[in-house]
Amino acid sequence: MPWDDKTKGSGPWGGSGGGSGSGGGGEGGSPWNRPTGGGSGNGGGKETPDLEEQMRRMQDRFRQRRGGGGGGRKRGTGGGQLPNFGPLGVFVVIGVVLLAWLSTGVVVVDPTQQAAVFRFGKWQTNFGPGLHFHLPTPIESHTLIPVERRIETRLGGTKEESLMLTQDENIVDIQFSVFWKVDTAHPENYLLMVREPSLAVEMVAESVMREVVGKTKLQSIITTERDKVQQEVAEQTQTLLNEYNAGVEILSVQIDKSDPPQQVIEAFNDVNVAEQDAQTLTNQATQFANQVVPQARGTAQRLLQEAEAYRDRVIADAGGEASRFDQIFEEYRKAPRVTRERMYLETMERVLGKTDKMILDQDSGAVPYLPLERTRRPATVTPTGDQ
Repeated sequence: MPWDDKTKGSGPWGGSGGGSGSGGGGEGGSPWNRPTGGGSGNGGGKETPDLEEQMRRMQDRFRQRRGGGGGGRKRGTGGGQLPNFGPLGVFVVIGVVLLAWLSTGVVVVDPTQQAAVFRFGKWQTNFGPGLHFHLPTPIESHTLIPVERRIETRLGGTKEESLMLTQDENIVDIQFSVFWKVDTAHPENYLLMVREPSLAVEMVAESVMREVVGKTKLQSIITTERDKVQQEVAEQTQTLLNEYNAGVEILSVQIDKSDPPQQVIEAFNDVNVAEQDAQTLTNQATQFANQVVPQARGTAQRLLQEAEAYRDRVIADAGGEASRFDQIFEEYRKAPRVTRERMYLETMERVLGKTDKMILDQDSGAVPYLPLERTRRPATVTPTGDQ
């Protein structure tokens, strides 16, 4: 710098920078190059640091007080200086690490999940939906279990799985699906008791299906008893998995396909068609019987009622004739001659009233040569509906 020039008279105060003046405070000396002590006039005392060195030291002290890092580079060295955190910085770092460690004990459980908590690998409890806390890792840990997820396991994709023997020693080709989920009562068993729950469900369901099919006839499995087989397989599968404490809940079993083997399926289709035709004819016969039998019963009832009416009428007529005969007999006993004459006349009137003959009495003086056909009464014309 100009004021740091050591030549005589070159400083801002005109003093020399040499060291021959007494006390080193000659007229030409720089105010920053004065000796630290009152030395001899030969200038042999120690010089104070310059302004840049003092500012650098002040900056270093300021960084140390604030706990900052990255001090300045020292003169004469080529590498950087490591940060000096200080006591406050150490506490901050420790606090952050402690907070991160404690956060491992925070559990957020969704509504479709449960959390199984383990202490040094041993199960302790289950957490339901919500925010929960447990001891941090590695003291305690947790595992989230999707207890509401519906899982489907399909079986019968290969011939080894699908072909099964029935009770009547036939072979049926079955493909079915098992729908299940984690048991919400004991979800920890799903993690602890069975190594591969999906494989366990598959093996148990296949075994139970073979047992149930072995007790059922082929025709029943194909046609009428599929629902019964599905329900029985689901119940037995659940019972067996409960014995294993698998932590699995069977929702349903659905048979997707139940057919005879491919080699004989056409013959079985013909049999099914024949059975359907037989059932159709049976239904038609039943319908005809339901129609004819009531008609026959109605006709029989009508004839029976007509016969009873005829019987009552005949009995009534006979009773009336008998009563009339009794009455006439009573009158005949009182006046036999008059009664005989009256009966004769009524009988002749009833008989002759139905004929067109004319009887002439010669004693009455009638002339027999009259045109008798003109004296006949004209035939009575019976009126019809058109007149």
